[in-house]
Amino acid sequence: MYTKIALFITTVLAIGFFTNFSQSKITDKVVAITQIAPHPSLDRIRSGIEDEITAAFGEKVKIEFQSAQGNPALATQIAQNFIGKKVDVLVAITTPSAQAMFSANTQKIPMVFAGVTDPVAAKLISESGKNKENITGVSDAPDIKKQVELIQEFLPKESIVGIIYNPGETNSHVHAERLEDALQTAGYRVIKTPAYSTGDVLQAAQGTVPNADALMLTNDNTVISALDAVLQTAKQKGIPVFCSDPESVKRGCKGAIAPDQYEMGRRAGEQVVRILKGEKGHHISVLNAPSNRFLSNS
Repeated sequence: MYTKIALFITTVLAIGFFTNFSQSKITDKVVAITQIAPHPSLDRIRSGIEDEITAAFGEKVKIEFQSAQGNPALATQIAQNFIGKKVDVLVAITTPSAQAMFSANTQKIPMVFAGVTDPVAAKLISESGKNKENITGVSDAPDIKKQVELIQEFLPKESIVGIIYNPGETNSHVHAERLEDALQTAGYRVIKTPAYSTGDVLQAAQGTVPNADALMLTNDNTVISALDAVLQTAKQKGIPVFCSDPESVKRGCKGAIAPDQYEMGRRAGEQVVRILKGEKGHHISVLNAPSNRFLSNS
């Protein structure tokens, strides 16, 4: 009798131990998220990522977040800090943050990127399109052909389209060049104006708007962080501003061909969940978020 009771108690304690051990292993997991700047589009991506992780694990996985506040040097410091803490998964939103994280990640911690326009140009994946070790993610490259078609609905040929962008952002530089080629092929003239910091955006807008019939904004974190200055300047002349993210349409742009930011975040969040469950990052395909059409009601 006593032997059976003792065996029962031992079994219960053992089950409790292994259950607690299993839970503690999950609870100890940490996901570190960073983004280059605090603006609505990037915040929506992050919300999608966090919601997927929380839906899968509840509070058993700790999520840490830091913004670089538009400062590339700070992005590097944040990357080094997270890597030094030996977190379980690194998540970098935007190209500058992803490049900083990739460069600092000497420990090969699994990494997921999101909101990266051209992962190949950013050197996050190989030129053949294959994943590098322990890296996967979701690209936000918009459909440039459809972006030009959207502009054609509002502007006749020979119109002048101004592009304000930061050449220092790989994502923006690549997008601006491709847009310029596509617009010129479609019969438009293009003015490209650089803005290397958010403080340069107003001056760039003031120099571009008087000579343009419309503005087209790329996936540029610098410019979108100062979007209000662009919109106010364009409004004074009465020209439309087209963009590459839906959140900017909500803020006053005329229209966009772009991925849904939150859904893109969810796809990246799903990749994080798969890594936390044991998959290797380079075994998870890099995705390209599908482009949708967004138009302002005003």
